[in-house]
Amino acid sequence: MIWGTFKTIPMKRFYILIIALLIISGVKPQSKQPCSSCLPEGITFSTQAQIDSFQINYPDCSEIEGEVHIMGDDITDLNGLSALTSINSLIIKGNYSLKSLTGLENVNSIGAYLNISSNFSLANLTGLENLTSVAGPLEITGNNA
Repeated sequence: MIWGTFKTIPMKRFYILIIALLIISGVKPQSKQPCSSCLPEGITFSTQAQIDSFQINYPDCSEIEGEVHIMGDDITDLNGLSALTSINSLIIKGNYSLKSLTGLENVNSIGAYLNISSNFSLANLTGLENLTSVAGPLEITGNNA
């Protein structure tokens, strides 16, 4: 019986009916979402230029899956990392010109360990206010903070 009903509907109306049923049922076309996680092998920042160009080089990255090393004599700020919300492991070590951690204020979790050591100009830990969890060891030593 139902098939007979469809046979009498002109093809144009049939397509409209199918589209309407899809809309009503909530079927939506799949859209490609930008990937927010990146760098499973990790990354080392040894210059200020590398930090400043991070968002240009990795525009959709908000979660670094690997280990992040920040170790450089000329690194003065971390503002180029402000898009990050999660990092697997973070090591900030031996940065003689780094005075604060501003730029990391959107990071809310560290998946493994956090090591902040031997940053002799680091006056405070400003920038880590939103950090709510560090899954592994936490080491903060030899800083001015």
